[in-house]
Amino acid sequence: MGQGPQKADHGGNFFMTPRRVTASVAWRHLSFRARAVLQAFEHAFNGHNNGEIAFAIHDIGKAIGSASHGLTAKAVAELIEKGFLEQTSDENRAMSKARTYRITFVATGKARAIEPATHDYEDWRPMQKRKFGSGETPSKNPSGGGEMQPTVQDCLGDMQPTMTESRGFEGLSLGGDSPRPLYNHSSHVSDGLQVSPEPLKLSAESSRADLGVEPVTLRQWVAEVLKRLGYGGARQLAEAAKVPEPALSRFRSGKNLPDHYRIPLQIECSKVIRFDELEVV
Repeated sequence: MGQGPQKADHGGNFFMTPRRVTASVAWRHLSFRARAVLQAFEHAFNGHNNGEIAFAIHDIGKAIGSASHGLTAKAVAELIEKGFLEQTSDENRAMSKARTYRITFVATGKARAIEPATHDYEDWRPMQKRKFGSGETPSKNPSGGGEMQPTVQDCLGDMQPTMTESRGFEGLSLGGDSPRPLYNHSSHVSDGLQVSPEPLKLSAESSRADLGVEPVTLRQWVAEVLKRLGYGGARQLAEAAKVPEPALSRFRSGKNLPDHYRIPLQIECSKVIRFDELEVV
């Protein structure tokens, strides 16, 4: 005798968002469009394709009923920044290839090769306004209160002055054997970025011991640069500095950045906003 239609909560004909996700700080700060996009990714997950979920922006737009590819792409970027998604491939949109993604609260792999979910979103914290030089800038404070992170001057105050004083930047040693640094240039466009006059004098081949600014300061610098660049700035900056976009996204959300990416990223940031300008931002 035939059975009737399956109930909605039987047979795997449904998907759910864990309470661990919806109770997180990152979820509470997620836009409604980003939540809709995340549901589209959950619907695209078939039980074994996490990490290989191929989803083009226009297909995501169709799934959520949005004709604005720009807003849809911005929602995807928000999900990556807050740690709900990780981009696992970097296909070129001009080649009509869909990028692939991983949902961070879902396990990856099959059978005996399953890797547990990473729950990256739990590390995300909102930006808080704090003093930065003579102005204010957003800062992450994971504890939600208490002592704030050090300013640029705090990070650099104990370093010995070894660079030109015209930059207002101290602590990067450029000895006699060091390669030729990047000197000041007039304002122009380089690698798709609007270049600010007199970029920071750094060498891309500096040793690991001479990594310039502290990670917390570099993260604030990147945030100010992306604010100035506007939509699409993260991709522009990542391509110019030759830093993988997922690595830059994780760094912005509070994760570490491999040492060999730090100097190139500082150089590209200095082309948009000079280091000494951060004191008056």
